[in-house]
Amino acid sequence: MISLPPETRAAGSCILVVDDDDGVRENLAELFELVGYSVLTAANATEAMEALRNREVDLLLTDFRMPGPNGVELIESARRAKPGLRAVLMTAFGDTFTEIESVRRGAIGYLNKPFEADEITGLVARILALKRE
Repeated sequence: MISLPPETRAAGSCILVVDDDDGVRENLAELFELVGYSVLTAANATEAMEALRNREVDLLLTDFRMPGPNGVELIESARRAKPGLRAVLMTAFGDTFTEIESVRRGAIGYLNKPFEADEITGLVARILALKRE
């Protein structure tokens, strides 16, 4: 079981997980809830933008390849709507260009799939801790 020390958790932080793969989306939601975060999920950019309009979100965690707008385009739109929003791009199809483009459009992190649970929970904890400073 993954367990983060209390000082690395951002109490009350909400993570929006966006992935068109139901299994990935559900597994990530379960993982983040297990370590103490509030989690919203969306299957695509349209659902994600709706969630961002209706809820306060601390971190957007999005897949790159999805039907409709991709993850980089979602990050750009989400940061235009909420400039302080932190975002991480996940992809199994990444390259240096995708990583640079995601950062250029507002991502604070980048993660290649597949990844280990402790890798993603550690990255999220570090990003959310930075937001509190």
